[in-house]
Amino acid sequence: MRLKVNGQEVEVQEGTLLLEITDPPHLCYHPHTETRGLCRLCLVEVDGRLLPACATQAQEGMEVRTDTEDLRILRRTLLEWLALTTDLSQAPSLLELLKVHQGQPQRWGSVSLSRREREPIRDNPFFLRDYAKCVNCRRCVDACGDGIMGVYALTLEGRGLMAHPTTPLD
Repeated sequence: MRLKVNGQEVEVQEGTLLLEITDPPHLCYHPHTETRGLCRLCLVEVDGRLLPACATQAQEGMEVRTDTEDLRILRRTLLEWLALTTDLSQAPSLLELLKVHQGQPQRWGSVSLSRREREPIRDNPFFLRDYAKCVNCRRCVDACGDGIMGVYALTLEGRGLMAHPTTPLD
């Protein structure tokens, strides 16, 4: 099937995700877990609508734009809020994205979230839970659930900015 990406005609197989064709920035997508489109960084413009590239399959005749002014503003804003609410000190790729999008998180003032101020939890020998560095992508929860392991060792607690992975025993 044929579609246009940023004015260039491309040919892809049916069922191909726009993410595979356009390669936008993304946090939550993983090919082995359920696609949720949570991070919204991968939004693309399709025939005038904003759609998550990770959850949208290519269709015949589609016109996709990946670098509009609206998308640049949206991505910059999402990255700024992520930088305000998450410790990105060990995430050089996210810091680089913030720089590329000319993000200035300080323009939003300071944001204090109690879940981000907790000490890391070291309650087992297998992994460290540091919610200050969690970007709420749900990949760990999905990987422990239906996506890969099927053991459901993690779940999500809370809503919105206060949501975080936790164990059923917490």
